[in-house]
Amino acid sequence: MGMVRKTLSIGTLGVVSFRSKKEKLRRADRSIHEAEIALEHEHNAREAAELRVAVAEKRVKHATSEATRNAAKLAKVKRRDRRRAAIGELLRDAEPAVRSGADAVRSAGSDAATRGRKAGKKAGKRARKAGKKAAARATAVTKDVVVPSVEKVTAKIGESIEELSSR
Repeated sequence: MGMVRKTLSIGTLGVVSFRSKKEKLRRADRSIHEAEIALEHEHNAREAAELRVAVAEKRVKHATSEATRNAAKLAKVKRRDRRRAAIGELLRDAEPAVRSGADAVRSAGSDAATRGRKAGKKAGKRARKAGKKAAARATAVTKDVVVPSVEKVTAKIGESIEELSSR
């Protein structure tokens, strides 16, 4: 391609152009085509980079929101732990008093049970004695009431029998 032109260009020290118009156009077209391909590659790379940046921004946003949630949870846990520690201290401080109170209640309950058993036995004895006395009084009263009426009845029956036998 244009070997004559190229040698002529060298021989004339550049007065004749080294490349022809057609060659310059082909080279320009090829350069434009390569530039368009490079531009398209650059455009695709830019879009991919923008997508990666958007994904990264979403991850950053998600990570920051998760970090804030975790910080809030941590603060909540710390508050709860402080409260539990305070309650634990109160329980440790109150435990001896509660134990002594529980022991006192147990001993008072057992003492009350023994006193109740003794009182029940005494009440049973008194009730049996009172029952015997009441039975004795009832028989005495019954005798006092029944004996005179029985004597009257027997006297009348005796009189009736005498009347019948005398007739």
